[in-house]
Order: sequence, then C-alpha cells, then structure tokens
Amino acid sequence: MCYGVYFAAKKLKPYFQEHPITQPRTAIKSQAFADFLVDWAETQYLPPAPDSTHWRMHFDGSKMRTGLGAGIVLTSPKGDKLRYTLQIHFAASNNVAEYEALIHGLRLAKELGIRWILCYGDSDLVVQQSSGDWDAKDANMASSRFLVQQISGYFEGCEFLHVPRADNDQADALARIGSTRQAIPTGVSLQRLLKPSIKPSRESDSIFEPPVPDAAGSDWRNPAGGTGTSTTSPGTAVVTPGLGTAAVGPGTAATQEAVANSNSTPPDPPTRVMVAVLTVEEFTAPSWPSPSSNS
Repeated sequence: MCYGVYFAAKKLKPYFQEHPITQPRTAIKSQAFADFLVDWAETQYLPPAPDSTHWRMHFDGSKMRTGLGAGIVLTSPKGDKLRYTLQIHFAASNNVAEYEALIHGLRLAKELGIRWILCYGDSDLVVQQSSGDWDAKDANMASSRFLVQQISGYFEGCEFLHVPRADNDQADALARIGSTRQAIPTGVSLQRLLKPSIKPSRESDSIFEPPVPDAAGSDWRNPAGGTGTSTTSPGTAVVTPGLGTAAVGPGTAATQEAVANSNSTPPDPPTRVMVAVLTVEEFTAPSWPSPSSNS
C-alpha cells in the first residue's frame, strides 16, 4: 500500500506542478480593518474645547431699514456673560457691521485684560478673512481685516471659529436690538458708533460717507436762484427786494456795471449791506383854470 502511494505521487508530480494552486487569502480580521479606516479616514478640524483659561466671544451684525447694529457676548471661563449691543449711526453694508462687532469685541476683551479668547461668528466671510484663510478683495474689508489682526496680536491666544446661526442666537438678538433701535434690556450695555473704525476707501461702496457740503453752496446768503432784478437810469439805481447788493454812485459806466453785477454772487465780504435806492422824480403841479367870479 505504501509502495502504491509512493508510486502514484512520483508519477503524478509532473501533472500537479503543471497547474499550480494558489492558496486563497483569508478574511481580514476586524481589528485590521479598523486600523485601516483610522489610517485613511478624512481628517476634520475640531475646534479646541474651552479650558479654564479661555474666554469665548460671540459676535454678530445686523442691517435693517431702521439702521445697523451689532451684538457681542463675552463668556468667562466660569460661565459669566457680558452682553453689549452697538448702534451704528453711519451707512454701511452688513459685512461692515459684522467686522465692527468683531473689532469692538476684541477691544472690550483687551480692556478687560483677557489673554486667551475664542471668537465665534456666523459670518463665514468675516471668520475666514480674519483667520487668514481667505483674501479680502474689497478695500474696506482689507482694512478691517488688518485692524482685526493688529488687535488680535495683543492676545496670547486668539482663534476665529465659524458657527451656525442657531448657535449664535444671543449675539444675533443683541444685534437686532441695535439695528431696530429697540429699548435696551436690563443687563445689556449700549454703545453708539458714530463713525467707522477704519478710514473708508473711495474705491469701495461698503461704507458710505455723505459728501461735505460746499461752503459757498451751503451759505444761506448765496442761494442758487436769482438774487433780484435791477433797473438803471442816469445817475440812479433801483434794486427790487432781493439778496443782491450793488454799489451806487454817480451816473457813470462804473455805476451801471455795479448794478448789472448785482444779480451775480459777489465775493464774500465780512458784512453785506442791502441797498435799496428809490428814484424820486420832480413833480409839477397841474395848472387848473381859476374859477371865474360872478359879478
């Protein structure tokens, strides 16, 4: 029997080697599969959890028909909250209101002596620009971002994080109070902003500054319309009531020129004198026939 097995193995060996059999791979164990997922999983950034030294700031801006406003909520490591609402009294875009909220929030934190702060906002544009991930093409946005980075350099740790609007409801409510000019609730501090934190650029429309009125055009003594009419006669000048002035002299060419220029706006003298000259013509009494006497 043993000889038969030996003889069969020797004779069948060439046939077995001509068609090799590959041993199939065993199933991947669960632990190896878990390690593979950990090594190749897409990494997602998670904001650091606030510790005992970090303050949190939530900011938001609001633009309504009644005006612009901003809201700031500062939360201490122990959970105490400081609430601020800003009333913005200049025309600007909603992004400018968001930046004003962030800038003034950082200034408040600096005045309080805070060293570590996490800034939360629901404006993805402002957050990404402030963190340096996005470029600011608008001139005013670039100036605001530069100011934010300049103030944030004071802190030992300052980070800008984007949150959904639902997680920023308190700052949003304070911003709406400022933009709608509602009554300020108890425990909320009010600040009024009369001018932007940056110098507006003429190349951008995100901040509007009304033009300065012209000194000559705004003078009530120099209206845009006519200042009166004048008539001339030899040696006299008559000026109808108006705001024009004229120098009156003898019946010369200089007199006529002065009267003709009475409708134009003269140089601004220290004082102006309104001149009204009336012509008095010589009156001759009519000759009436004397009544006849009846004899």
